[in-house]
Amino acid sequence: MLRVASLVIIAVAFAMFTGCASVRNTADVAKYEELSAGGDQSATRALIVALRSHDRAERDEAYKALISSGSPSVPELLKSLNDEDPDIREYAAAALGDIGDPRAVTPLLEMLKTEPRRRYVAAWALGKLKAESAIDPLISALAEKNDALQKESARALIAIGAPAVPALIKALDSSDNDVRAFSARALGIIEDKRAEEPLIRHINDENTTVAAAAALALGTAGTDASVRPLIAALNAADMMTRVNATISLGTLNAKDAVEPLTAIMDKDEDPYVREWSARALENITGNRYKYKDEHGMTVYPYNLYR
Repeated sequence: MLRVASLVIIAVAFAMFTGCASVRNTADVAKYEELSAGGDQSATRALIVALRSHDRAERDEAYKALISSGSPSVPELLKSLNDEDPDIREYAAAALGDIGDPRAVTPLLEMLKTEPRRRYVAAWALGKLKAESAIDPLISALAEKNDALQKESARALIAIGAPAVPALIKALDSSDNDVRAFSARALGIIEDKRAEEPLIRHINDENTTVAAAAALALGTAGTDASVRPLIAALNAADMMTRVNATISLGTLNAKDAVEPLTAIMDKDEDPYVREWSARALENITGNRYKYKDEHGMTVYPYNLYR
């Protein structure tokens, strides 16, 4: 038994020095996973070396094994956050997020600030960790003109949930349009009623993307107090704000909105507004409504609420 274990360690050491992991198949992965989970750092390093493989299946298996190894693999994964290969940094950050060990929070916050190419992974991982200390840095990241980083930062804030709500409400007053829009969307998905009044204020935001996001968010973060402001938003100049107001009124089952929704279903210039008005009316009343589509045909919408 000792001889077999010694051979395993020798094989791992050889992989490290040659730069090529001996993780070749499912049986190898299971072997190194067991050793790594038991605290064998050389086995963890071998799995990390396997992440450099040109074989996607081998990389995937090694990644899963690192996650399954759990906390014992964290020290080597933390070191890999500084690897010269951006792919290894990405794998390491993602694995740390999936493992969920709080030791990863501070290094991932540093990665969120300094990583040159894969910062979005740090944001994602911090969300997986539900790291409340990351709330302010993640909100700051919403202002950066980096689509992947902005989206993953918003998702991370959503994953953190209720503890992020006060900071997201404050961010609704940011001078940056993207920060306001992403914050409104996040608040709608979190569904925290503390956001209702601030979101109502932003239905009339000077930026139409923010106004539309606020109108949609009120369908889940709002209450009956949102109905009148949403009815008023049915007259907004921006088409998406009108569409989102109809969606939210349908979601809120707003019976006071039946008459104004019927009016814009018949008269709005945009077919999508007419369609969503018919859909909202069906949800509120239980009756089916026809609307005039973009081809001028009177048709029923399919119902997305049920």
